[in-house]
Amino acid sequence: MPPPNDYILPAGVKAQRLPDGSLSLSDALVQLLFGARCAYDWPAGTGAAESQQAILNLETEIARRMQGLDEENAHHIVTLASEWAGNNVRSHNAIVQATADARVEMLNSLRLFKSLDGLANAINGLCGLSGIRLVIASKIFRFCCPAVGAAVDRHTSYFFNSLELISPEGHRGRATNFRREWSNGLNSASRLAVYTDTGHTRNLNEFFYVYLPLLHSIAKSLNSISALYRCAATGGQRNWRPTDVDMAAYYWGAGNGAT
Repeated sequence: MPPPNDYILPAGVKAQRLPDGSLSLSDALVQLLFGARCAYDWPAGTGAAESQQAILNLETEIARRMQGLDEENAHHIVTLASEWAGNNVRSHNAIVQATADARVEMLNSLRLFKSLDGLANAINGLCGLSGIRLVIASKIFRFCCPAVGAAVDRHTSYFFNSLELISPEGHRGRATNFRREWSNGLNSASRLAVYTDTGHTRNLNEFFYVYLPLLHSIAKSLNSISALYRCAATGGQRNWRPTDVDMAAYYWGAGNGAT
């Protein structure tokens, strides 16, 4: 089993939980997140402006379809998010060719996203469909609810598994504790452990009860110190959302983290 913390983050990158529950971010962490979010470029080599514009376009398209949510739009939203996320061909094709029952489940889950009720049940329902596990389901959530949602994947989970978080009492720990596993027999590449019921349940709970609140707190802290990032697509400064924090962590991890 891979260790939970395998990124060597730059010196001084840490956060501290204050007595009121808010977070104080180190200057090094602020600089890392700011730089990575401004430069976000995925797939690598697309160019920051084009990459970030594609995200803005997809947010707009999915918001339009959420307004007229029906079975067809729900299936199209899931397909768009899967395609953007780079889902593997077999899994993406399973989504494209989803059965009538699966499309009904997609619609029911996205209705829960729309009302923000039962989010854990919505993501759990999506994860039970062919071609979708927690990584893709969380990206669907991120695009359906861009103001409050966020995605988790190999790089973001390992980034926050490695981030030092100091308690109000001074105890040092890690920000998250996602369970991981090797993705091949060579012990050279790792992934989220979501391929068994136990691993899925463990990481789903970590996503909802630890990871999402953490990203909300980090975004709030960045906004409170006016560390606004510059959108490469529009050239304008923007407030942080939880998804901007996960994007920054992903981009740093993809370029600097372990496999």
